[in-house]
Parts: sequence; structure tokens; C-alpha cells
Amino acid sequence: MAEPTYRQATTDDADGIAAVGAAVWEELGAGSGLPGAPTAEGVVARMKELGDRGGTFVCADGETVCGFAFVQPDVNHPSEAVLGVWLVPEARGKGYGRELAVAGTDWAREAGYKSLRGTIPEGNEPALSFFGDFASMAQIVGQGMEYELPL
Repeated sequence: MAEPTYRQATTDDADGIAAVGAAVWEELGAGSGLPGAPTAEGVVARMKELGDRGGTFVCADGETVCGFAFVQPDVNHPSEAVLGVWLVPEARGKGYGRELAVAGTDWAREAGYKSLRGTIPEGNEPALSFFGDFASMAQIVGQGMEYELPL
């Protein structure tokens, strides 16, 4: 895999995002943090639903999406955003997720959010390892891990 590029996603990326999400869902199921295996139509609908209050970012090797991140408002705390990052297995451990998380963090800061947080489902070792490094303020909450980053 060549060095990927990172950019804000468009609806043209929906097929690639859905493919990454489906691969992660197949690997981890409910432990992926996804509500199910995404479809391209569902990705487009979610991007439109979020509008300018949400950001979607992709990591792409040429035309192939190898990872994505979503930043969306926390429904219970409008000044907070929730970040999720997903990568295909062969793209993990190379810093790609960190770059997606940085893009999402920068975007959330510029969008006016005061903090960024998320939850890592129990049993999701790839995410636990990644967010343990990325979010040094991570804390154990219930059966999963929760992190919060001030912006």
C-alpha cells in the first residue's frame, strides 16, 4: 500500500466508506462501534443528515478508501462532538488512523465544538490500542472505554 492521502469525504466516497465499514463489521460485528454493515446509500443519507454539524474524512490509497472517520454532534451535549475512526485491517498500525483522528479533531475545533469524545466497545482491541495511544485521557467506563479530548 502506497502512502495514502487524507481529505474530507464527499458523497462520491460513499461506496469506499461502505466497503471499509462492511469489512470492519464482518471482523468485529457489534464490537466495531457501527450500528451494522453500512451501505453506500446509508453513508450518503448520514452525511446529508449531519450537514455542516458533522464531518466525514477518508484515508485513500489512490482511488481505494482504506479508512474513514465521522465527527458528529453529541445529541445530549450540543457543544460536544463524537469521533469514530475505522480502518481496514491491513491499514492499521501505520499511523493512518491517527491522521484521520487529527483531521476530525481539527475540524471539530474549527466547527466550534468544545470537546471530542467517544466510546470503544468491549472487545474491540484495535480501537482500544489506537485510542489508548491517541487519547491519553481515556478512562474505563462500564464494559468499554470512553475517551474525551478538550478542544
